[in-house]
Parts: sequence; structure tokens; C-alpha cells
Amino acid sequence: MLRSLLATLCLLATLTAQGAPARNTLLVVADDVGVDSVSCYGLGSNPPPTPIIDALAASGIRFTNAQACPLCSPTRASILTGRHAFRTGVGAALMNNAPGLAASELLLPEILAPAGIANALIGKWHLGEDLGPLTPTAEGFGTFTGGMAGTLPSYYSWPKVENGVASTSTVYATTDTVDEALAWVGATAQPWFLMLSFHAGHSPYQAPPAALHTQNLGGLNPSTQPVPFFRAMVQAMDTEIGRFLATIPAATRANTNIVFLGDNGTTAAVTLPPFNSTRSKGTIYQGGIRVPLIVAGPAVGGAPRVEPALVHAVDMFATLAALQGVDARAAVPASVPLDTIDVGALLAGPGATPPRALSYSQRFSGSQAMAAAGDSEMARNAQYELLRFRLTGSGVREELYDLAADPWETTDLLLQPLSATAAASYRALSREIARLRGLPWSAQYGTGCSGAGLAPALQVVAGSVPQPGATFTLRITNLSLAAPVSVVAIGFSDSTWAGVPLPFGLGAIGMTGCTLWTDPAITSVVTTVAASATAPIALPNSPSIVGAGFYAQAFPLAPSANPAGILATNAIAALVGN
Repeated sequence: MLRSLLATLCLLATLTAQGAPARNTLLVVADDVGVDSVSCYGLGSNPPPTPIIDALAASGIRFTNAQACPLCSPTRASILTGRHAFRTGVGAALMNNAPGLAASELLLPEILAPAGIANALIGKWHLGEDLGPLTPTAEGFGTFTGGMAGTLPSYYSWPKVENGVASTSTVYATTDTVDEALAWVGATAQPWFLMLSFHAGHSPYQAPPAALHTQNLGGLNPSTQPVPFFRAMVQAMDTEIGRFLATIPAATRANTNIVFLGDNGTTAAVTLPPFNSTRSKGTIYQGGIRVPLIVAGPAVGGAPRVEPALVHAVDMFATLAALQGVDARAAVPASVPLDTIDVGALLAGPGATPPRALSYSQRFSGSQAMAAAGDSEMARNAQYELLRFRLTGSGVREELYDLAADPWETTDLLLQPLSATAAASYRALSREIARLRGLPWSAQYGTGCSGAGLAPALQVVAGSVPQPGATFTLRITNLSLAAPVSVVAIGFSDSTWAGVPLPFGLGAIGMTGCTLWTDPAITSVVTTVAASATAPIALPNSPSIVGAGFYAQAFPLAPSANPAGILATNAIAALVGN
């Protein structure tokens, strides 16, 4: 394959220096299992028994702020490509026979194989069937055994594909997944990466074999009482994970890093209070995107612990590659944008600086994010979360939550005046969404001064959008004082200027009540016409400036306004987009 050759060439220098990695990596992906459905998280009111998963957490790291996409296909695509859904075009659960990932996408197994790492996906694929039963192996996996689609017709009779050969399996699917995984590991001598991708606990809700669970399902109907069956299915998965770990040789187990991850939140039908079933799988609320992430094995340094740092499923691409000695950024052509971050520092020991300051997720129905009614996206930092919902037409509805004070998302802060901290986070999160997606963006922030009541507070507003080759215009309004000219300052920071923290009060230099909001790195002079002024900012016609940010503030000369004879407007934050 062309892209496999490309991966090999990109890795050549890296591998020469690194040599062959010695450890194995097991990535276990659970289907529709949110944080409320894993016992050790202590969040659900009636979680399934998960003693094996809990034991992994007790010996390793349990992440409390891990995020994914709200549906399974986008999450799986992000794990395997290190790219957000808006880049891969996989924004929703793929239907049968859907094309799925483009052939140009470079998958995790493709950057591991040149390093001498055997790889396999066993279990659920759900990333398209454009090449028929050959799709998973043709797109990069050395071995694929499992189900192609998102849903099995039955856990006891389901269409199985083994390296491109289709058949029907009558072995309970969760058991079959572990059987195949054990056979593959037993036949693999070299270091390996195994993606053990369970269908459980996705519907259909069915009673597992009795030996795999302890739930009393007698006389119950899964169509009307799905929760006990879901609990049994997740417990059965936990039991089978235990069988896998107990069966592989002890030396292999000791040399294997184990990552357990949920692909999205728990399904509404089996979501229990205090979680909200209307804000579960399929939504960008925390119930839809907050997932269990547990890491155990030789890469974990220090004592077992709970880690609150932000991590996203997209980070598995770089992190899992690094665990096996491969630099993901060096292995992927520089022209391909990556969103993944190696979070290995969080594994090495406590006290590491969180590598991810912001996390992003989305859901969309077509090939482009936020293009159709019902599409949605979110961005969050350590405390605040911004949600955006595309309405019919061009409108967007937004919600903002303080997750530290309001983890259940009950109070939309945009329905009330924002605190300075919330306002700054709102602006930063909006900017991050625009930066990620290459969108032109601008927003006002701060306040202007009025000159001891002699005029309304001065405002600067954006008159256009910042794009390469365009003129970005600023309009200064409310110039009712004698202000023949204004100085416009363009800066590149809203946090410091010459070592002084921003915002900075200007009263000490005679600008009573006025504030400096940005660093005045570049200045120009504009004249007043009819109580307003327009400042044109010519942007270079170069795609390289997409994503570049700047800030702007104006300082009208108004001799009678204050001792300095200068007023200040609010500020504009801008980001150059396509």
C-alpha cells in the first residue's frame, strides 16, 4: 500500500535511532460503557460489577476527566488516526456499507508495523466497509477478526470476518473476542499491539452465558427491563478480560501495558440517575463524552493513583505509539495535521504538568462539522465547558457550564452575567474551536472608558472577518467628544505587556477609569468621521497565517476627557481563518 510505504519512509530515521521496542500494548475498548458503568468510578447508582477492571485501576492510573466523541465510529477513528472527526469526516455512527475512513488516512497499526510490532484488531471495527470484508486489513491491520458493523444482530449468531473471509459465528461474541485474542497472542513472538474491541455493552441486550455473570435475569424481558441485561453483559466482558489476563503467560502480562477505554457514554436506555438519560450517548454533554480510561503496566510509574488531567481518546494515537517506541508526529507526514498529544508524562509519575489544556469533541451528520441542523461541538478546559448546537439555518445556540461547581450541567452560565473568569474561559474556548477548525473568528472583550461621564463608554467592533488576503476592519464608535484621531494598537497577547500583567489600569498616567487590554505591539493612526473611525488591517494573502491570532484596542485622543487627554476602547480578539 502507498500509505504503508510512506509510513515506512517517515519512520526510517526514527527507528534507526530507537531500535526495536520490547513491550506489548493491549488497548481494550468497551462499547457504550461510560464512567457510570464501571464500578471503581463510584459515580453510577447501580454500576455493573467490574472487579477485573477495578483491579487494573487499583494497580495503575484511573483518569477522571477522559473524553471521547459521543458516538463510537468517530471515537474509533480518532484513536486510530490521532485526528478529530472534522478532519476524518467520520462524525457519526457509520451505517452498514458506509465508506468510512478515507484510504489516505494513516492508521496507528501502519506506523507501528515498520517498527517490528505485530498488530491486530479483534472484535468490533465499525469504521466503514468500502473494501468489503477486507477493509480492516486493507486499511492497515495485520490481523482482523470480528464484526464489521456497529451492532450485532445477536451476540449468539453474528456475521464474523476473519482477515477478509466472512462467516457466521455462533459463539457468544464477547467470549469469541477473547478466544481469538488468546490465539493471536499465543502465535505472536514479536512485540505486539492488540486492540481488543468488545461489542459489549452495546445493544441488543441479551443474557450472557450464566458462567460469566451473577445477575438474576429470571423472568425479565430486555425490551422492557434492559438495565439488568446491560449489567450482565458488562460483567461478562469484565470476566472475559480477566480470562485473557489470567491465560497469557505471566512474563507477557508483566511486559504489557494495558489501556482500558470507553468509546462514548452509556446509552440512554440503561442510564440511571444521577446521570441524565437525555444527556447520554449521542450528546456532547458529559454523560455522552466522559468515558472511563484506566492504564496499568510497566509504563506506570509511582504509586497507583487517580489522575484528574484532561485526556481525549484522540491522544491514544500518540500515547500508544510512544509506549512502543514510535514518535507519532515523526511517523506521520508533516503536512497531515494531528490533534493527538502524548500523555506519557502523566503515566511516568505523579506531579507532571497536564499536557492538554483544552479538549474538543463533536458530532455531525454529514461530511462537515457544524454544517447541518442537529450538529454539535464542545470544548472544555479544566473548569469550564462550552457547548455549541447548530440550529436550522445558520444559527448556533451555545451553553456554558462550570464543571467544577456544576458537574451535572444544571446551570447554563450564558443565561446570566458572566464572571470575569467565566467570560475569559468562554472567549478562550470559542477561540480554540475556531483555531482547531481553521475558522475566522473575532470577539469583543473588556470595557471601554467614558471620560468621567462626558461620553458613552467607547467601543471597538469588528467590521469584517479575518481571512488571508482580506482587510480586517475595526470600527470605533461613540466618539462624541472632540477626538480628531485615534491610535489603534495591534497586539499578540492579552495576558502580559513588557512584563506587566494585563488587563492594566491606566489611571496612574491620567487616563482615569481606562484599561489597557492588549500589548500595543503595532500602532497606526486613523481619523474620526461622523463620531466614528474605521481602522483597516490588511492581512497577508498567505495560507500560513491561518490560525494566527491577534488583539486590537483603540485610544482616541480626547483632550477634555481626562488629564491625559486620551480614552481607551474595549478590545477585540481575532483569529485568522480560511
